[in-house]
Amino acid sequence: MKTLHYYFGLISPFSYLGHDEFREIVDRDDVKVEFHPIKFGPVFAATGGVPPAKRSPQRQALRFQELRRWSARKDVPLNLRPKHFPVDETLAACCMLALVESGASPWDFIGAAHRAVWAEERDLSDPAVVKDLLQAAGHNAEAVTADAQSEATLAEYAAKTESAIENGVFGAPTYVIGEELFWGQDRLEWVEALLNE
Repeated sequence: MKTLHYYFGLISPFSYLGHDEFREIVDRDDVKVEFHPIKFGPVFAATGGVPPAKRSPQRQALRFQELRRWSARKDVPLNLRPKHFPVDETLAACCMLALVESGASPWDFIGAAHRAVWAEERDLSDPAVVKDLLQAAGHNAEAVTADAQSEATLAEYAAKTESAIENGVFGAPTYVIGEELFWGQDRLEWVEALLNE
C-alpha cells in the first residue's frame, strides 16, 4: 500500500474542485492518505507566495478564469466571489484532525466544508456552522469541537503547516507520494498513474 500525503485547505477553491475526483481515486486504488490541513499565510510567507487579494490584477483575473473553467469542466458549483472568503479555518481544520485522530473518516466533513464556502455562502470560521457541518456528516459535533480545541490538536495543526514548508509545499492542493510532489487538482491524473505503477 502506498502512502499519499495530502496538503490542502478547507477554504481552498482548487482543493474543493479536486475533492470528489481525489476521493474517487483513493476509493479505487490501494492508498493510505495522510491528511495535512495547513495555514496558507505562513506557507506563502515562507515560499514567496502571495494571498489572492494581493496578487496583481492580471494574476487575479486569470485565477477567476481558471476557477470558472474548472468549475464548468467538473460540473461543480462554485461562487467566484464567496461572501465568506478568506476566513480563519482553524476550528474546522482542527475538527478534521480530531476526526482522523478518533478513527473516523473525514471525507464527508471535508466535502461539506468546501461546499459551505464555495457553494453555500456560509462562514467556515463560525463555530455554529462548523458544528452543523459535523452533525450533518454524522459526527458528535460537541465532542469533536471540544477535541479540536485541545492543545494537542492545535499543536498538530501548526506542525502540519511546518511539515508542508519543510517538504516543499507552496500551494493547495498538493499531493506527495514518496519523493514526487504534484501541485494542483489538475495533476490528479498523474497522481493516479503513479499510484498504479
